[in-house]
Amino acid sequence: MSATEPQIKRRRKVSFLPSIISIAMVLFMLGLFGLILINGNKLQQHLKENFQMTVFFKDEIPESEIQRILSTIKQQEFTKNAMYVSKEQAAQQFTKEIGQDFVNFLGYNPLLPSIELFLKSSYTQPQKVKTVDIEIRRNPEVQDVIYQQNILDELNKNATTLGSILIALSIIFLIISITLINNTIRLNLYARRFLIKSMQMVGATHAFIIKPFVFRSFLYGLYGGIIACLLLFGLISALPNWISGIEILYDEIQFAIMFVVIILVGIIISMISSVISTNHYLKMKIDDLY
Repeated sequence: MSATEPQIKRRRKVSFLPSIISIAMVLFMLGLFGLILINGNKLQQHLKENFQMTVFFKDEIPESEIQRILSTIKQQEFTKNAMYVSKEQAAQQFTKEIGQDFVNFLGYNPLLPSIELFLKSSYTQPQKVKTVDIEIRRNPEVQDVIYQQNILDELNKNATTLGSILIALSIIFLIISITLINNTIRLNLYARRFLIKSMQMVGATHAFIIKPFVFRSFLYGLYGGIIACLLLFGLISALPNWISGIEILYDEIQFAIMFVVIILVGIIISMISSVISTNHYLKMKIDDLY
């Protein structure tokens, strides 16, 4: 092997780096938005599942009957969590809130036993909450069902607005990613336009010419995607050190899906851009290459 061949190979390897790094940074930005999207959806779900309905029972109902009703409610499809609050527990909580022992002042405990009901996020739409309300009220032992309608309306309004914004941003980020990766591949192939045309002039078929460039673009997308995923994994691992409690929003399965999608997006866009750009130079006249 001549002395110049290893140098040529090293230069080729080094020339890969700018393209791979450029694609990795684009995919990293796309992944950052994916991270915001996943955590935003989880935060929205977390807030909805903290929406509380309070089921009050008649004062004379025995605790054993309330426990039976509680067990039934927990088995319902709409229930995320449900907890029994006795009259004594309710009095303790209220005393703590107002800072005075109102039971001693009144001479009796006027509070009712209750169940604090938290719905699954998919059941927090106003109409579904109303259906749950009606269903619970059918029980003759129930005296009243209380929930804050204004908070419910605000949650759903914010969820709709946030969803629309995230969809719009998803489209924008995807378009930006496609454009930047496409430009990276096109610039890479621009430097090889004379090589592409020379191969065509000596009789090489389109498929033979395109194949190595598509394979190289595949590697660009693969390596760029892997680098982006490693950076995102490092960021996800470090975030709890900076933002306390954010790990409760983490969903490992969704993160894994996001990593796979990022790598596939990098590969697919790179390969398609390579095919389009290579065909473009194959169709051009040699004088137009200058």
